[in-house]
Amino acid sequence: MTRRFPESAPNIAALASAIADPTRVMICASVLDGRAWTLTELSRALSVPMSSLSEHAGILIDHGVLAERREGRHRYVQIASTDIADWLEHTGALAGGTLTAAPSLTAKTRDRQLTDARTCYRHIAGRFGTRLFSALTQREWIDESLTVTEAGRSGLAEAFGLDARPPRSSARPFVRRCLDWTERRSHLGGHLGDDICRTFFDRGWIVRRPNSRALKITPDGREHLAWVLAVHDNHL
Repeated sequence: MTRRFPESAPNIAALASAIADPTRVMICASVLDGRAWTLTELSRALSVPMSSLSEHAGILIDHGVLAERREGRHRYVQIASTDIADWLEHTGALAGGTLTAAPSLTAKTRDRQLTDARTCYRHIAGRFGTRLFSALTQREWIDESLTVTEAGRSGLAEAFGLDARPPRSSARPFVRRCLDWTERRSHLGGHLGDDICRTFFDRGWIVRRPNSRALKITPDGREHLAWVLAVHDNHL
C-alpha cells in the first residue's frame, strides 16, 4: 500500500536507496574520476563478479546516479551529471567514516594514494586538491567571496596559461568550494577547478594511477607546482 502524506516532499529516500549498498558505493567512487568505464573494467577493478556488478549498475542507472552509453558491443557507465558528482562527494564527507579496505599492503598503498591526490569528477581532490585551493587563496588570487581577483587572472595566466574569465552563459559557478571527503576541507570546484585539472593533465603535471582515480604528480609537475606542494597542513 502506498503511503500518503499531508503535503509533498522530495523523494530523497529513492535516491538515497540507490547508494545504500557498499558495492554500489564503490562503483560510484570509481567512476567519480569523470571517465566512462565498461562493466568489465569495473568488475576487474572492484573484484566483483560481472553478474552482480551488472545488477548493481542497473540500479544506479535506474535512479539517475549513473548514465549509460553503448558503443558497438561495449556498454559504458559514468556519473550522470556534475550535480550527482557533487552530491556523492559531499555525502562522503558527511558520512564520517569509510568502508573497510582489505588488510593488505596493496590496499593501504591505494588508500594513501587516493588520500594524497585524486580526481573528484572533473577537478582535483585529496590533500593536493585542498593545498591547491589554499595556495590560490593565500596568494589572494581568489578572494573570500570566491571571485578571481585581478591578481588572480594575471597569476593564473602566467602560472597555468589559463584565461580565468567566467563563461558568459552558465548556471554553474565559476569558482565553488567542494567539501573533500578525506580532508574534511574544501578543494576547488566549479569551472575553474575543471580548467585547472584539465590543464595539469594536458601539460603532463599529473597522471592517473592504474585502475584508480588516484593521481600521481610527475617530476615536471613537482617542479612547476612546488609553491602549491609547499603549503603546510595548518594552512589548509
